[in-house]
Amino acid sequence: MAHTVPIKSLHDAGLNLLDGAIETLTSSQDDEAVHAVRKTTKRLRALLRLMQRCMGPLAYRRENGRVRDAAKPLTAVRDAFISQKSLRGMPKCPLALRRGLDAEYHRERNALETQGARTAIAQLLAIRERLAELPASNSEVASAIAGVRRSYKAGRSARAQAKPRDDQALHEWRKQAKYLLNQLELLRVVFNVEFKKLHRRADRLADILGTDHDLGVLLSKLRFYDANNRSLVKHLKKRRHRLQAQAFRLGKKLYRRPPKRFATALRASLGGAQRPNARTGAARVSSTNSRSVVRDHH
Repeated sequence: MAHTVPIKSLHDAGLNLLDGAIETLTSSQDDEAVHAVRKTTKRLRALLRLMQRCMGPLAYRRENGRVRDAAKPLTAVRDAFISQKSLRGMPKCPLALRRGLDAEYHRERNALETQGARTAIAQLLAIRERLAELPASNSEVASAIAGVRRSYKAGRSARAQAKPRDDQALHEWRKQAKYLLNQLELLRVVFNVEFKKLHRRADRLADILGTDHDLGVLLSKLRFYDANNRSLVKHLKKRRHRLQAQAFRLGKKLYRRPPKRFATALRASLGGAQRPNARTGAARVSSTNSRSVVRDHH
């Protein structure tokens, strides 16, 4: 059972997330465990953005990069698995594409099981040790406000950049929406502050953009393995067009406030934030056997 510290700060939340990820990946590397730990690394990076002002820019960039590197072998397996899953929902499953995706999945799983998981665990342990040594900060609320404002502003900008519907731009928008979603979850757990409508919209947007991204990856695989399958290409493009239209409609609502007005509302809500006390603070933010209190909906 992973050690659980009371959640009284963002710092405590980070230690919980790391404990959960290390426990899960140490006990299993099946697809469910890989998915859970990968989600946790996303939450960790969202949390580091909330702590950036407390940590300082150099420490933030260093630890953010290390969390990103720890997640790479997990991401490769998860992406291969999702491509297989996406293909099963298609009207026809081309043999060449199915064989290609199966080979990719087994190759990435073998890499994870032979070395990738051990490397990721070692990296996560080192990150935990450094995070535990960080001094306590009295400015976490101010740092959190600045971090959420940056994510909101970045998401708003990413939405504008994605209007031509370029895959890379859509992927960047998806990442920013996910950061915002995870940060809102962390604010709820650490500071007992909820932004229900904002959370609901960010959750739905991240889900839509995530599905569109998965279909985009599958489309690129189809072009590589079975370039002449025009009917499936057309089907995938049509589905993506509908999803992207939904995303832009929802994004207009989510990012309707200018960043300054958003930050003002955020500051007003967090100004009276109450942190969990010793009795209520044992809630976990980890993504372990319970598959997380701070849920990832995609």
